[in-house]
Amino acid sequence: MVFGHFRGRSPLRRVWNRSDVEPESLREYDAFGPWLLQVKSAAEMPRRFRSAYAGLSDADYLIKIPRSIDRRDAYPGADLYGEVFALDADGFTLLEAVDDAEGFVSRQVTWDDVAAVRVVSNLLHADFALLLKEGDALTVTYNSVSADLMTRVIAFVRQHCVEPDDFASSSTNDAEEFEDFFFNAMLAEERHGGQFMLPVHFEAPGKACRNAQNRRRVTTGLLILLSASELVVIDRDTPMRRRFFAHYIYRKTYLNLNSVRAFRLQPPPDSVPGHFMMLELILEQQRLGIPCFKTPDRVIELLRRRGIVRL
Repeated sequence: MVFGHFRGRSPLRRVWNRSDVEPESLREYDAFGPWLLQVKSAAEMPRRFRSAYAGLSDADYLIKIPRSIDRRDAYPGADLYGEVFALDADGFTLLEAVDDAEGFVSRQVTWDDVAAVRVVSNLLHADFALLLKEGDALTVTYNSVSADLMTRVIAFVRQHCVEPDDFASSSTNDAEEFEDFFFNAMLAEERHGGQFMLPVHFEAPGKACRNAQNRRRVTTGLLILLSASELVVIDRDTPMRRRFFAHYIYRKTYLNLNSVRAFRLQPPPDSVPGHFMMLELILEQQRLGIPCFKTPDRVIELLRRRGIVRL
């Protein structure tokens, strides 16, 4: 028959009966999906990671991350979760399953280890990353259907990573004016709940530019916000795209200005119009590069007023 090929069962699928499954495994299977789930009891902790539950049970957030498998290939008792992470006032803990083996590996960082917080979203794919002062990053990948939960997680992390100070800048008296639907939506999202956010640098998307091979491209835009001692960089992950090319990705980076040790502005190639300069922020061993199509004068002035060294 024409459709005979599609009648075969996936090799990962098992034949099972609900009446034969223990209640705990059945509850985990029924709750499984692409979403993140908070763990509130030992029974909700995936079996692979259960030995760590006692040490993490008092965390403000304890969250399990599903494996990237089709729902039809899941079954009760399967290893459905590949990672668990926890946050409390002291720091962040990530548990990761070991491939082709039992058990897991654990990594812990304190909030003092964190230079910046970053979230990247591309339709249903999202990444949450802690950019560490030692130079590397701790990254969690998740499905964007859990964006509301991760918004609360990110707010918690920012609360513990940003050190308030009494520094006042004269640049806070006026905002960078701009008109763009996407970046205005991002600004409104960051101001949700009444949080102070001052636009200090904006670059409109859609401007003609050139890539490293000197091919024609258009800019994707950039918005930099100031909130007390925190700098928020909102971009589209890459500074340029092909014209008429669909581009859905966006990225937000939250960094504590008290962690910035120095900065430099690398100019574009001489005599080559349409190329980007690079504003590099140095946070101990972490290097954060921000491609800029126009000189970020107000950001540079802000850094200078804070006594941050220009290299």
